[in-house]
Amino acid sequence: MTHPHLVRIALSLLSVVASAQLAWTQSKPVSDDDSNEVYWYKAPLPLGADGFRLEPAGREFYVLSCIEDRRFNRLQVSRVRKSPFVIDASGDVWKNYPSEVTFRVTATAMDPGSLKSDIDKINEPGDLNSFLLGLHFRLKVFEGLNMRVIKPSAIHMIGVPSDVPFDERVYRVSFETGDFPVDARLVMEVLSPGGKLLSRFHLELL
Repeated sequence: MTHPHLVRIALSLLSVVASAQLAWTQSKPVSDDDSNEVYWYKAPLPLGADGFRLEPAGREFYVLSCIEDRRFNRLQVSRVRKSPFVIDASGDVWKNYPSEVTFRVTATAMDPGSLKSDIDKINEPGDLNSFLLGLHFRLKVFEGLNMRVIKPSAIHMIGVPSDVPFDERVYRVSFETGDFPVDARLVMEVLSPGGKLLSRFHLELL
């Protein structure tokens, strides 16, 4: 079982990394146009965090997500309009996303430490443990004016077993993404057991 103190440290580090990520990855613009930029990604890649209060249970919790995939580590992304590209650490040029992208999703009521987020109210019956165990996931893929909704190809819960009541659940949620070009925008959504939208985590390369 994860010790609460370690969880607080992990959440604090994730918050710091998330706030510093763009400063670390962004290179100098190649022109005076702010849209012309080159980035270097580093895994794990934080995607954000949202805070909620479950009513009528009266419990606050947070939902965080990141990309742990090593293929995103040292990924070079050029958004220069005349020559956009995505090149991985091995020097291979990406035309499409990897065949599968996995999001790590943490839903926790542990002390968030330095993590700051607005708190939104969510009304659903039941206790927090059942709520966290009942989360749903989907991926929306935007290509120009077209949008598709993709179901997970796999969902794995890691950490504390589901039959042990606990205030934190960690999921690895995978989607088949090999058919999508690198200029597609991916939005992974987390939904409540009752189907209400909780969080939207964006992954956009170009």
